Amino acid sequence: MYKLYAFVSILLAAGAALAADGPVDRWAKAVGGREKVAAIKSVYREGTLQFGGMTGSIKVWRTADGRYRKEEQLGSYSSIETFDGTNGIVRLGPGAPRKLDGAELGVALSKSFANWSAVFFVFFPERRHGNLRIDGDAIAFQPEGGIEWLVTLDPQTSLPQTMTHKEGDVTITVSFVSYETVDGFTFEKEIRRTAGDPRLDASIQFTKTVIDAPVDASLFSLEPAPAATTK
Repeated sequence: MYKLYAFVSILLAAGAALAADGPVDRWAKAVGGREKVAAIKSVYREGTLQFGGMTGSIKVWRTADGRYRKEEQLGSYSSIETFDGTNGIVRLGPGAPRKLDGAELGVALSKSFANWSAVFFVFFPERRHGNLRIDGDAIAFQPEGGIEWLVTLDPQTSLPQTMTHKEGDVTITVSFVSYETVDGFTFEKEIRRTAGDPRLDASIQFTKTVIDAPVDASLFSLEPAPAATTK
């Protein structure tokens, strides 16, 4: 009987060890640790945007609770997109802000957890409203009301290698080219975005990352324009 108990104990311990070494846990460890990530409230990033042979800029604010603001400038083209957790709004150039709805709103809801910010959804099941499934080194997750993201981890580093989603009939793949360390956390340094048409390929080289930059609610509204602080 003692041998049976010992055998069962070994099996349970082995099962627990395997669970603790699953892809989500390995990803969390590679990024900087689940407990440290849990303390982050917001992340601000800016970088250089390459698209269509032109060079521009991008600024993105994201919060752990699923809000974001993205500003892009490329030649004479500019856009601002915001999502406050419920409503999404976009403004192209000098045009009037337009509210997102239908499929666009579903995409915006999931963009809250795009790229590095996927950790805010994947690492914390107690906060999650949606679905998550694991297939080998691939992690698929779908915020409630949003679209599904598929993250494939690099088997050597346990960091994201690609992140794929669909917008309508178009499959969009983001490849994580390189990484950097900021305040003890591992962030993507360069990403490349493909959508099946070379003319639509884009890349971003991040040049600045601020963890827990001040974030006011007005940042996620387009009228009146917020005074964004990144220091």
